[in-house]
Amino acid sequence: MGASGWDYLVPYDGGVEAALKRLRAEVFASGDYYWTYGEDRPKPATEEELWADHNVRESMTHSVLDIFEVGTGDPWGGRTFGKTFEVTEAECTAVFGTPRPTADDLGSDLEEPTQQLLAERGVGRHLIIHGADGPAQILFFGATGD
Repeated sequence: MGASGWDYLVPYDGGVEAALKRLRAEVFASGDYYWTYGEDRPKPATEEELWADHNVRESMTHSVLDIFEVGTGDPWGGRTFGKTFEVTEAECTAVFGTPRPTADDLGSDLEEPTQQLLAERGVGRHLIIHGADGPAQILFFGATGD
């Protein structure tokens, strides 16, 4: 099947870790993720059941569910799979022309700019989007799957 790119824009409410946790719960509850069995089997009732399935662990969910924690350090280094890393101010400046982008700075097509910021498949990134009063939203993005 190959990897799938994904992105989610969520409110900055309680910080990155809290936002990631809420987003993962929302995506799981909505069922908006790749299920290796299609319509042949119902989707699991819990994330534990989802990840207990060998086929899911192999093919992943092609969604933010494949990102389990907020990482620190360099997303281009080792031991980064399943983590999301903040886009640095230097990266923001290089890609968006400002160290603290607003929604207007992002534009309507995020595919090309976000692709430049992805280290590898299975590693997410997150970008803090600023409003008039500071952090307003978080853009989580990545490419996961087999």
